[in-house]
Amino acid sequence: MKRCAIIIHSINGNIYLMAQAFKEALEKRNIDVRLYKVLDEDLHLSTNSDENALEYYEDIIDLPLATSEKLVKADMVILGCPTRFGNVSAEMKAFLDSTLEMADKKVLEDKLFACFTSCRYSVAEGARALDSMVFWAQNHSMLHIPFGFNVDIEGCDQPSHGLVHMSGRDGTVRPSSLFGEEVERYCSNLAAYIQE
Repeated sequence: MKRCAIIIHSINGNIYLMAQAFKEALEKRNIDVRLYKVLDEDLHLSTNSDENALEYYEDIIDLPLATSEKLVKADMVILGCPTRFGNVSAEMKAFLDSTLEMADKKVLEDKLFACFTSCRYSVAEGARALDSMVFWAQNHSMLHIPFGFNVDIEGCDQPSHGLVHMSGRDGTVRPSSLFGEEVERYCSNLAAYIQE
């Protein structure tokens, strides 16, 4: 069975919920999906200022930590993190930076790749964070599978290279049923590639 590693940084639970949607959709398609978190030593502080962060805090901290070994064992890697000023979060960036030597040795070459983010202000800002994740994958010679243009999905306003969830200015809007339809479409494409 092919293995997919979903590696996330989630603060208030939106990215965690998105990762769970990807996990469930891929498992329905007979993919072995493993969910990991990147290191965030300050995650507990977010619960002091954001009530929503408490809802999924225990679930997030219970996830196993992402490591380079987890990347090597996966046939597909999916990254997800919040958008911060049009980029990935600092914690995700630290994890990606830790793989520099792997890129030099092409350890992840030809592994499949996909990504998603949650953003407060605009799809365009989220798309820039996706760009950063795709650029990381390209530096590893991974094979990026885009979401593509899906004009037949009602109200779909997604960039072609991944999925962006709009969480609103206060970050409290949770992923909707429309997002579920988009995840199903994306995972159908991802599963077709990984099972070839």
